[in-house]
Amino acid sequence: MPASRSLALVLAAAGLATGCGTAGSNSSKNFPGSKQAVAQSVEDLESAARKSDETTICNDLLATPLIATIRSSGQSCTTAISHALDDADTFDLTVKSVTVAGNSATAVVESKRKKPAQDTFKLVKEGGRWKIASLGA
Repeated sequence: MPASRSLALVLAAAGLATGCGTAGSNSSKNFPGSKQAVAQSVEDLESAARKSDETTICNDLLATPLIATIRSSGQSCTTAISHALDDADTFDLTVKSVTVAGNSATAVVESKRKKPAQDTFKLVKEGGRWKIASLGA
């Protein structure tokens, strides 16, 4: 399966997509300190996806190893993300819990679709910012 299609499935499974849905509430406010920063990165991903802002997603929100995986398909990150967003449905993400261990973190994220689902996002701290290392499992 091409990496861009795999990414599309991962994004869709994680509930990340664009569409005509309304913006959800910012669940990052429910967490203190570094947990709030982790949750805010997920919220920023949701916001950028809603705007189809592939450049922000690639430049500011995805971790270097995830970008390398995307590029290994022979496409640029922005092209792969654009295709993934085109293949996905409307969404609303809520961060339910956050665990931080040094420069790694996980966020349990609920996506509100016809059939709500929970996924665990992995994040890493790069350049002083929490970035998405994987989009659910």
